[in-house]
Amino acid sequence: MNNYNYIDPRSEIIDQIQSDERLLWADKPATGIKFRKTDIFIFLFSLLWLSFSLFWSYMAAKSSYIFALFGTPFILIGIHLLVGRYFFDSISRKNTIYGLTNKRIIKKSGVYKKSYNSIFLTTLPSLSYTEESDGSVDISFGQTIESFKKSRNNNRSNFPIARIEFIPNVRNVHNKIADAKSKLELETKKNQEW
Repeated sequence: MNNYNYIDPRSEIIDQIQSDERLLWADKPATGIKFRKTDIFIFLFSLLWLSFSLFWSYMAAKSSYIFALFGTPFILIGIHLLVGRYFFDSISRKNTIYGLTNKRIIKKSGVYKKSYNSIFLTTLPSLSYTEESDGSVDISFGQTIESFKKSRNNNRSNFPIARIEFIPNVRNVHNKIADAKSKLELETKKNQEW
């Protein structure tokens, strides 16, 4: 690891921690171009889109080059869907940091400006995670897309509202979130009994 370029994720998220919170975990997602399972469908659609746009522009160029220029935005959209979105996703993940406190999950992101999002553990729906052989991938809060499609009760409030993507040792992070959530629920229950 190059120590000159390494920035500790904890130092990047610590300024968002409130006085009654403790930072339990912080990390960055994997960088570089990554593929998801849904990418095959987007790839096929974008290939079809780009092919049709190129064909349309070629046929339009036979009658008028100015008329063919109207196909240019559709070609650019096709190129972005086919290749460009992977580079934008990679740049976006490079600027993303996740943090877990004893009360909430924090996500710092943003390519052009910093953006912070939080989800409080008390409002956190169900947790699920997927793990690859290298121990990475993501954690979803709420139903996954697959379970949402299979469910008979397709309630929009159960749709995944947040994800922690492409992090190392996802099982360990999942367990930390579940542990923090159960401790907070137990603490809340004790406070209500008093």
